[in-house]
Amino acid sequence: MQYQDLIYRVHARQSMFTRSISDECVELLETMSRKSKQPRHKNKLPYSPSQADRLFDLVGQQIFRGNFGEAVINCERLLKILPRNASLRADVLEQMGTAHAMLQNFPQSYAAYTEALSLNPNNADLWYNRGMTSRFTSRFGKSLRDYERAQELNTRPELTKKIEDELKFARKMAEESLKLRGPNFTLDELIEQEDLFQKGLELMEAGQWQEADQAFRASIVMGDCLPQPWGNLGICLMMQERYDEAEAALKRALVIDRKYDLAKQNLAALPEIRRTGPPMVGIRDPFKSSKLKQSITFYPE
Repeated sequence: MQYQDLIYRVHARQSMFTRSISDECVELLETMSRKSKQPRHKNKLPYSPSQADRLFDLVGQQIFRGNFGEAVINCERLLKILPRNASLRADVLEQMGTAHAMLQNFPQSYAAYTEALSLNPNNADLWYNRGMTSRFTSRFGKSLRDYERAQELNTRPELTKKIEDELKFARKMAEESLKLRGPNFTLDELIEQEDLFQKGLELMEAGQWQEADQAFRASIVMGDCLPQPWGNLGICLMMQERYDEAEAALKRALVIDRKYDLAKQNLAALPEIRRTGPPMVGIRDPFKSSKLKQSITFYPE
């Protein structure tokens, strides 16, 4: 069974263990949202720092209580209001990454942690948590690098073994991925290839079929060893009504893995698609499953 264990820093300004969520905080959200839409003086903020801290406290309480969907919504509201250089911004992004991860929205979680790291690159907890979401977005090379960085930056003895255990598993996954690609394939190349594949998925979700096609082809050129890039390339070609090429891509996926269901299903559907035109396509996340064991370990700041 897959598992996910995140680290959550309880900030000194947060008091989720003793305070209840009040209607006052909800009213503050609405007030701040209204103010952000109003014209204001050049140097005047649409909120006070104390209001932002109280809303940050609210999000922490929601995460602690398991209200992850509400936490994401309120993080998004705060991020719209906070200036790019606000000291609180990285902490809000960290909370949003955690809430998305617990909802199994791994691409969104990865993006939030990545932006948080751009603002706070010396935070061991952020590297640890992004290592987890790197794993669940099939970025096994980057997951290894993330855990290595978490280990370098960690100063808390209580996290040492947790990081060591995840690093050991991440190293095993990366080594298996490298072995599949041949003796001269480097970790940097693995990271680049896995990022290309994820970029292709993002472009598919946006309906940018030609651009996604190019991303999957670039991934395949770096190392042709997995059926998934070919299967997704086949879908991109179908959506561009390039049916002969789509058929060839799907058949190539099955040469690599004859049990690959996505290619089997799309090949079976291809004659009807040729007749009626491209279908509606949904992107399936292989890690989004009720069987995933999830937990958060809370630590005081």
